[in-house]
Amino acid sequence: MTTILDAKSPEQQPRASAAIVTTAFERAAHARAPEQAVPETFREAVEWLRSEARQDAPTARPRRLPLDHIQVAPAAFQVRTGAASAGVTEPLHVQALQRALEAKPEGARVLDPVTVYAVGKRVFCIDGHHRLAAYRAAKAKGALPVEWFHGSLAEAIAEAAKRNQKVKLPMTQAERLEAAWRLVILGAHSKRKTAEASGVSERTVANMRSLYRQAVEQELKVGSYVETSRATQWDDDFEYTEAMREARVNRYVQGLVKQFGPRTPTHAEEFAEAVTKWGGGQFAEAMASWLAPADYGEFEDTDF
Repeated sequence: MTTILDAKSPEQQPRASAAIVTTAFERAAHARAPEQAVPETFREAVEWLRSEARQDAPTARPRRLPLDHIQVAPAAFQVRTGAASAGVTEPLHVQALQRALEAKPEGARVLDPVTVYAVGKRVFCIDGHHRLAAYRAAKAKGALPVEWFHGSLAEAIAEAAKRNQKVKLPMTQAERLEAAWRLVILGAHSKRKTAEASGVSERTVANMRSLYRQAVEQELKVGSYVETSRATQWDDDFEYTEAMREARVNRYVQGLVKQFGPRTPTHAEEFAEAVTKWGGGQFAEAMASWLAPADYGEFEDTDF
C-alpha cells in the first residue's frame, strides 16, 4: 500500500523564516548524508538504492527539509530524456521558477512541495527536480516544503513516472516509453499498472516484456529502451543456441494452450488457414519448410 503525506500549500505554511528548522528530526536524524555518485544506468542505480535501503531510516517525516538534505537520483526517478546530473531537462522552466521565487517576499519564498522518498538514511526527490534546481539557483536558505511518498522502491519509481505525466511539463512519447521500460525491468507491476503509470498501452508493455526477456536470454547489456531495442536487432556476435530456440517455442506453445486449450482445434484446416492469414506469407513459408521431409531433395529424380 502506498501513501502520500501532503505538505500544506505554500499559502498555508507558517510565515516564520524558512531558515528555522523546527524538529529534532531535521537537526539530527536526517543530517545530510555524504554525497555519493549514483550510478548512471537504471538497473545499477536501482541496485545501489536497494543497498542503501538496508540502513535503518528515521521514522519521523517533517513537512519541511533543508535544501541540501534532499538528493537526486535521475537514473531512477527522472524519466525525462536529456536529464542533467541534477535531473533537470528544461533550463527555461527552472529560470521561470527562479523568477517566481525571487518575486516573493523574503519569508514566503517557497514553491509547491517537492515529493521526496526515504532510502535508508538518505532522502531523494522523486518529483520536483526543476523546483529543487530553482531553489538552488535562487540561493534559497533554510528548509522547503516537502511531501513524503511511502511505499516500496518499485512503487516510488512508478509514482515518479505517473507524476511526470501531469500537464505542468508534459512527457514526450519517448519519455513515456522509457518510463514504461524501467517499470518492465523492475518486474514488480502488472501490465495494467505499468501502462497507467507511464501512459503507454498494455500492448506496448507486453512487447517490452518480450524484448526484455530476449535481451536477458542473449545476455546483452540492458540499457535504455532504445539502446536495448537496437542491441537485440543488430548484435552480429550473438549466438542463438538450441536451448534458446526451444525455450521460445515452448512459450509460443504455452500461449496457444492458454488461448485455445490443450487439444488441437476440431476444424484443423480452418485453424491452419486462420493462423497462416495471421502470420502472413513469410510465416506460411516457414511452416512449409518445417513440415517438409528433411531429405525431400533426394526424391526429386526418382522414377516412380
